[in-house]
Amino acid sequence: MDRLIIHEDGSLHLDGDEHRRRLSSRAGGYRLILDIPGLLVLRRDSGQSPQRARIMMAGEIIGQSTVMDVINVIANANWRGELHVFGREAHRMLTFDQGALKHASSNHPSDRLGEVLFHLGVLSRAQIDDITNEESDQRFGQRLIARKLLDQQGLFGFLGKQAEQIFFNAMLIGEGHYLFGVPEDPSAIPSATIHIPLQTLLMEGVQRIDEMALFREKIPHNHVYPEAVQPIESLDLDPVAQRVLIHSDGRHSVDDIARLAGCGEFKAVKALYQLVQAGRVLLRTDGPRIDPIAVSRLVRQFSEVMQDIFITAATYENMEHTRQTLLSWMRESGYGKLLGYHLNDDASIDEARVLKALREHDPHHPLQELHYALHQVAAFALFAATDPLPRDQERTLAHDITQRLNAIRI
Repeated sequence: MDRLIIHEDGSLHLDGDEHRRRLSSRAGGYRLILDIPGLLVLRRDSGQSPQRARIMMAGEIIGQSTVMDVINVIANANWRGELHVFGREAHRMLTFDQGALKHASSNHPSDRLGEVLFHLGVLSRAQIDDITNEESDQRFGQRLIARKLLDQQGLFGFLGKQAEQIFFNAMLIGEGHYLFGVPEDPSAIPSATIHIPLQTLLMEGVQRIDEMALFREKIPHNHVYPEAVQPIESLDLDPVAQRVLIHSDGRHSVDDIARLAGCGEFKAVKALYQLVQAGRVLLRTDGPRIDPIAVSRLVRQFSEVMQDIFITAATYENMEHTRQTLLSWMRESGYGKLLGYHLNDDASIDEARVLKALREHDPHHPLQELHYALHQVAAFALFAATDPLPRDQERTLAHDITQRLNAIRI
């Protein structure tokens, strides 16, 4: 563990590279302002830096109300400055001025703009990865505009959503430390991108904390699968609840529904709570139902690979040996229970047999288990078929089949 050690003669020693890296950016002279048991406070020598911050408040976060109480003080005093909230996993910084949130930043991955847009259903995971991996000096938001995925007005609105999420996540920190400082140099405060009244945010934040505790009595976590038990077209529902109900098909988790409905976690959980209370949705805890369309797609994709393997085996008069070797392996390995104990004449796998076996077995993650089983069977079929092949033909076939197997996604 990284530590700063004070020896009995007053000398200091850094134990660990992380503290050394962090403190290297703070090089200079400091004065010891406060030393009480368990706490030291240092301030940079005023003669060395014109941007010395004035610390208005600092302390330990001892519960979920700590950060809220601190922000209440800032709002009532109408202070201008930066609140740093240090949790176990993240450092979030909120800038306040004129009784409003003016800027927010965070080093937690879930607070990134791309993640906010993903969970609101604006971007897909593939789009985020593509934009992130692009070599560009532009910020993420500028790249979205360049690709015409958002316009400036839309980007501005979602930057506000991102700031709100950082604010609410900071309020939920129940363990850590906080510091509110006022830089003497006004230019040290980040330029404002938003202006959201603090009282509005505080009221919504308190409401979220109280209501989420109530919602969690019915929906203990997001890894449940809501399933509608009444017709989804209901004119008496508000637009958010209507969208949530549409996606409550027993195959999507709460996180999935929040993203597909484009409303975020809190609103999705709130709508689901109301739907559960009204008896219009049941919560499945045993995983998604089996989707016959997805099962058929997976089986067909792997069957096409199997057929090409057997065509090559037939070219070298090894098809029947490959078939018998594979079927014997499927019986011994146990995959036959799911995929059947025979292949169709064209070496394809029987879709109806697989779907029936899945429904009887009822696995927690049916598509994942099917994908793994099909991948293993195709891999063994390749192994059995390439035994008599010339070395160059074996390498060519193995390379082609491996690429095609890796391309098959759930």
